[in-house]
Amino acid sequence: MLKKLPIGLQDFRKIIENNFLYVDKTAYIHEVVSKPGTYFLSRPRRFGKSITVSLLHELYNGSRELFKGLWIEDKWDWNRKHPVLHFSLTSIGFQSIGLLPALLQEISLQARYHGISLSTEGLAPRFRELIVALAAGGQKTVVLVDEYDAPMIHYLGNQMAQAIENREILREFYSVLKDTDAFLELVFLTGVSKFSKTGIFSGLNNLDDLSMHPAFATMLGYTQEELETNFIREIETAGTILNMPRTKLLDKMKEWYNGYRFEENAEKVYNPVSVNHFFSRNKFQNFWFSTGTPSFLIHLLKKEGIFDLNLPAINPNGLETFELERLNLPAILFQTGYLTIQNVTNEGLFQLNYPNKEVRDTMIEILMKSSLSVNGENSIT
Repeated sequence: MLKKLPIGLQDFRKIIENNFLYVDKTAYIHEVVSKPGTYFLSRPRRFGKSITVSLLHELYNGSRELFKGLWIEDKWDWNRKHPVLHFSLTSIGFQSIGLLPALLQEISLQARYHGISLSTEGLAPRFRELIVALAAGGQKTVVLVDEYDAPMIHYLGNQMAQAIENREILREFYSVLKDTDAFLELVFLTGVSKFSKTGIFSGLNNLDDLSMHPAFATMLGYTQEELETNFIREIETAGTILNMPRTKLLDKMKEWYNGYRFEENAEKVYNPVSVNHFFSRNKFQNFWFSTGTPSFLIHLLKKEGIFDLNLPAINPNGLETFELERLNLPAILFQTGYLTIQNVTNEGLFQLNYPNKEVRDTMIEILMKSSLSVNGENSIT
């Protein structure tokens, strides 16, 4: 039976139970969970981070029925269950009630869900108490944090003071993960940006960053092989509707939606949201940008007077991290997916460029409008 396209879905259980298409990435997941530790993964928005976190939650819940036919099904000990704390920082309400009250509220909600009554006060003490109490049942606690950086990214630009204040709150929150290491089975954090360890993950010396790890470069996004083996019927249908031979259709899809590279020697991948939208409409157009372009990025480019992203080659270390007080534009553009690794110079520098036509065409249009607005001829909406 033809599976439905998972447009807008981020919950692994809902995808599987309702027969939506899931491109099997569980071999990568197995590699992560085989070595308990603290992991971090940065990827652009709408690249599958939330589905990955949701999948990990179901794995540690022992939800074997959801993994039928997937790579990991016969390689995981389904009796190995762990209590899970799953935080999605985009949905805790920090914009309306403030970050500290939102985190305290979320900790209380999760404690109630697990049947635990907390007695301590304060963010770090309550979070620590919850982790330790869950592990008291005999199995160590798993902590999953999706969009760890949302309370900072949301305020970049015109509200930097709020972004910095939230960073200090998050630093206290994440510091608990170091103090409770003996009670933790696995910590997995995802986000769009990658702030330096001294900035927000102070003290997490054991943090294993998978963001530019060669073994995990294609963990999110669709490879060419995954596209052609998981979307056979969709490719056939699109070719018929657009009156294009299969080879020509695939070439055009690659031009429009492929091109993201997260390690210098890695295979390029497709943006999942664009692929799914394309097969839903059988029409070549911009899909990723329509899901939201961060206004802070446009204002930052405008402030810096940058209206052409043909940037000089940079040292790979320059893509690693940045701080709120020193926003590193190439790093931001790379981490948010507007630029990607095009090639490596003889000196070992990374030359960045637009990943594909979808990003290039729309970004050039935005930069042109930004340039005109600076000259008083137009304005950015």
